[in-house]
Amino acid sequence: MTQVKRKHDARLKRHRRVRKKVTGTSARPRLAVSRSNRHMV
Repeated sequence: MTQVKRKHDARLKRHRRVRKKVTGTSARPRLAVSRSNRHMV
C-alpha cells in the first residue's frame, strides 16, 4: 500500500469517526469548539 493511499484511508477513517458524533440541523447548527490547555472557545 502506498503512502498516499494510507494517508487517504486515515483521513476517511477520521472523517467517519467525526461525522458519527457531529450532527446539526438548520434550527440547531453544528457547534465548533476549540479546546486548548488554557481556554475553551
